[in-house]
Amino acid sequence: MKNISEIEVHLSHKAAREMCLLLFPSGVLLKVQVGVSIKDLLCEQLSLDKIYVDKRINTIFLNSQPVDDISKVIIKSNDTLALSSAMPGLIGATLRRDSHLAPLRATITFKEYRNDAIQANDRIRLKLFNLILQELGPLLLQRGVMMEFEDMIEFFNNKMSKKITGTLDIYFNSKKTDITELCRRLKSNVEQKFVILKIKIS
Repeated sequence: MKNISEIEVHLSHKAAREMCLLLFPSGVLLKVQVGVSIKDLLCEQLSLDKIYVDKRINTIFLNSQPVDDISKVIIKSNDTLALSSAMPGLIGATLRRDSHLAPLRATITFKEYRNDAIQANDRIRLKLFNLILQELGPLLLQRGVMMEFEDMIEFFNNKMSKKITGTLDIYFNSKKTDITELCRRLKSNVEQKFVILKIKIS
């Protein structure tokens, strides 16, 4: 994508956590190499520690279906990947990766292990929940994520100013601005469709 706009927000640790709570449950877009396994995506492309992935990310959904073997399941263009730590209760135990209760969800478990997908750079949607959201969300935002322009306008116009506390410095394409002016400029650039969002924690 050429000439994609970039928003950088400078904020506190507390405000960064608040931003993650607003963004990640509904998902952000990442530009990654698709046609690879979920494990390769997490460990190689997102540089997550293998032990962290194996021990901490207990529940994984691909397109709303629970996944067990992340080394076999291939992620493709426009897929939605959801990551969570262990969820409580019987339902949480049933949805957990490689759970002994997995047979109870056999009809919804992801089973498409095809490995003939073409490897290419494309977008996926990533959702994070509970402890994984708190741990990975700020790290991913510091690297930069993508959102559609309309979603970004909604986020800054209706959520950011009401839900996130503390002093914020906002930069649009490296020029300092405020939420009102940012939304105006976003609305005038909707033909770009996507925008990059990054944070800097101070």
